[in-house]
Amino acid sequence: MHTLKFKSNDNLRKLAQQTLKAKKFKLPYTNETTSKKGVYLVKDDGIYLMNAFSLAKGKTPSTEGFTVYAEGYDPSTNENVWEDSYLVSGDDFGEFVEMSSSMLASVANGSDITLMLSAETIELKVVA
Repeated sequence: MHTLKFKSNDNLRKLAQQTLKAKKFKLPYTNETTSKKGVYLVKDDGIYLMNAFSLAKGKTPSTEGFTVYAEGYDPSTNENVWEDSYLVSGDDFGEFVEMSSSMLASVANGSDITLMLSAETIELKVVA
């Protein structure tokens, strides 16, 4: 089991606020959408959370501040991020992580997010 911690910061609060406002969310690797609120957990160049809702044309998660790296998995601050990320998963992935409105409101107000990952499950905790 691996634990990923996302500390409260401006971008995480903004991601939570905009996720609360959004009505439709894209499921990864499909053309399907859902009304269930949530974010993407992504592992590629680092490990991060990002928006699962659509952005206006020409906007990206990075330019809008919707990319939030887990502690220790940001390539701009960890020169060994590839090796460290590989220990979490040998493959790149994108997973939709459903979040309740109360969890999102808590994060929007400054709570941290902790994700525990195993090969079969993702467990989410919002910690004030």
